[in-house]
Amino acid sequence: MIIALEGLPGAGKTTTAKLLAQLRDDVSYLHERSDEHPFLDAFYRDMERYKFETELCFLLLHYHQYRDIDRVQTVVLDYLPVKDMVFADLNLKGDDHALFDAAYRRTSGSLPTPDVAVFFDLDLELVLRRIARRGREYEAGIDPEYLIALRAAYEYRFIELGQRVERVSVVASDRPEDVAATVAAAAWGI
Repeated sequence: MIIALEGLPGAGKTTTAKLLAQLRDDVSYLHERSDEHPFLDAFYRDMERYKFETELCFLLLHYHQYRDIDRVQTVVLDYLPVKDMVFADLNLKGDDHALFDAAYRRTSGSLPTPDVAVFFDLDLELVLRRIARRGREYEAGIDPEYLIALRAAYEYRFIELGQRVERVSVVASDRPEDVAATVAAAAWGI
């Protein structure tokens, strides 16, 4: 079984995925390897200039990581393969989008979707506070309008996120353990 978590930056995907993997012995956690992305800092400094390289590189990172998952055990991911199309819808237009779409269909788009996808739904102000708190330099100047557009892009592809898609609302008072318990109940029915 593959359980994939998704949402805006700062939504709690990584924290929740780690906690879920600790709930059961037969579950492993697979972290999105965004730290290996060579264009991410440049993208946040100049989105227009680096958007195609950024999206294509993420596509390849995600494809290789997702393709190589050991499907014998349950795996919790802190990303979804279709997020690449979400970001492409937001950032790419015309020929760039068409080329990206063709590359996606031949790579990640040809792989099975996660069994369960969980989308974290947070208020924009909470997202901005969490982004500021985690202190990633490249996210420091993120435009709230970009996050609003990103949320809309996720909504557009919502039913494609997984074989079964669950939405989990998160508020500032939620403890990470409570969010993980809610996701576990949604994913495993416990």
